[in-house]
Amino acid sequence: MSSPQSTIKQRGAQGSKKRGTTPTPDTNGMVEKSKDALSGLQQQTKEAVTSDWDYKLALVIITILAFLTRFWGITHPNQVVFDEVHFGKVSS
Repeated sequence: MSSPQSTIKQRGAQGSKKRGTTPTPDTNGMVEKSKDALSGLQQQTKEAVTSDWDYKLALVIITILAFLTRFWGITHPNQVVFDEVHFGKVSS
């Protein structure tokens, strides 16, 4: 059986090779990527705002049409209808 010390590997025992340093990131490439991402976000924001205005415009048009159909001819008939007369007499 071998001793525990013989199985322990020492750091740097396989030579004095040093690892190279981590290369610095390409800042120009990162700037271009961030500009592309920013322009994409701006485009998405413009599309969202445009669709938001579409919904608001549709809501306004539907509201106007609802008022027009609700109050169109509201004064007609300008005399008492039989049902109103009948229920008026019953309630008093």
